[in-house]
Amino acid sequence: MDFDRMLGYCAALELHNERGWFHENHKWYEGAKDDFTALVEDIKYTIVDHCDAALAEQLVFAQPKAMLYRVPRDVRVHRDAPPYNPSFRAYFSPDKRALLPVSYYLSIQPGGRSHFGTGLWTGGDRERLFEAREYLRDHLDAFEDALDASGCELFDGPDSRLKNVPRGFDPEDPAAEYLKYKEWYILRSFPDAELRDFGSFCGLVAETVERMEPFRRFSAAALSGGLIPRWS
Repeated sequence: MDFDRMLGYCAALELHNERGWFHENHKWYEGAKDDFTALVEDIKYTIVDHCDAALAEQLVFAQPKAMLYRVPRDVRVHRDAPPYNPSFRAYFSPDKRALLPVSYYLSIQPGGRSHFGTGLWTGGDRERLFEAREYLRDHLDAFEDALDASGCELFDGPDSRLKNVPRGFDPEDPAAEYLKYKEWYILRSFPDAELRDFGSFCGLVAETVERMEPFRRFSAAALSGGLIPRWS
């Protein structure tokens, strides 16, 4: 298996993002989805081989199909967006809707938009967000060391941070710029030329996990009261 069917399908769906085309090409979609599911299985074991034991225990028996996100968008949330997301996406967790365990995210989309990453997200829970900011403030050196080790910069999207330091925190604090963020993600992007075969891509993912793992562990600690959790 390789990436050709996934990338070809996503490119075509982006050009024909409508329900009629989607249903007419459902067999193409199912085939591309099967390819992506196989890739997720391979990457799952790549992560298991390079992450800490706590996350590995959670992933080793997790089913790849449960990690996939749907291509059809929820029109109740994305009312003004096209009906389909022209990418294949997965979150490597036994329950992709849960905040813990903090794990890794993968998106495959042509045009150099494929990426792999991890980070800290509180799901809109204000209390968790405040506690995460407190943890980051109190462990700034560890945060910056983990960020440096990743070789990445924090993702800075249009709505990923506040204009001002949030209430309850000192604007003069050394961590002030980081405290403005509402979520803390790091991503590695992959040009299409690097999407050749699953084996070589898993090698790139292995290198990435080794660099990102300190940041993922920091994120897990920030969400779990300062302790790297071991889930049963």
